[in-house]
Amino acid sequence: MQRNPQNVIDESGWELIPGAYGPEHLSRISESLERIVNLQDSAVRQSDGAVYAARNVLQLVPNLPELWPARVIVQRLKDVLGPRCGLVRALYFDKPPQQTWALPWHKDLLIAIESGSPKAENYSRPRLRAGVLHTEPPIEVLQSMLTVRIHLDPTTETNGCLRVLSGSHQSGKELIIDGYPMKSIHSRPGDVLLMRPLLVHASGRSKPECQDHRRILHLEFAAHEQLPAGVRWHTFHRVD
Repeated sequence: MQRNPQNVIDESGWELIPGAYGPEHLSRISESLERIVNLQDSAVRQSDGAVYAARNVLQLVPNLPELWPARVIVQRLKDVLGPRCGLVRALYFDKPPQQTWALPWHKDLLIAIESGSPKAENYSRPRLRAGVLHTEPPIEVLQSMLTVRIHLDPTTETNGCLRVLSGSHQSGKELIIDGYPMKSIHSRPGDVLLMRPLLVHASGRSKPECQDHRRILHLEFAAHEQLPAGVRWHTFHRVD
């Protein structure tokens, strides 16, 4: 008997969906992201000509809202977030050969908001990141969000796969590491990781001998277009 996607996410904070994207669909996404490599933009982080991260991908790749949808992912989003959910932010990560990096245990606590949004209680003071205002919203906003990580390459211990602490989203905004089982996310191209922003996660360095990329398209979705206290999302694309 298949488990309810909502229950899986509620219990563990994450779910891996194998083969959500076929080779042709994945190729179209990869080709669209290639334009980022040649952009001279503050949202694109480069080292020695290799791009290892990009913010504001919805602005850098304008056709992304029409490109990302895959039937199984759209259905999962609506099962978990409801029928009026929307895409609010997109990031890109890579670990190119000889350009390794790592992230310590953390939770994703920031959202991108529209310039001119009113100052409101329970939001942190907005700060600019690559030209876009970001703030830490009330906890109920983060609890009603879901991240979709589309794997464009295999993810292994060798190329610095993501590690998650199952169930750690239940501690709210507090970063608690002890007491939660750790899982390394090994995947194939086209597999998708769904995760709550409040799930504790980390990413290790790739091994020195690694010659493989580890490209990830990171998409953030919200259950509702309206934010508390009149604050507005920087971008909201309804999931059809």
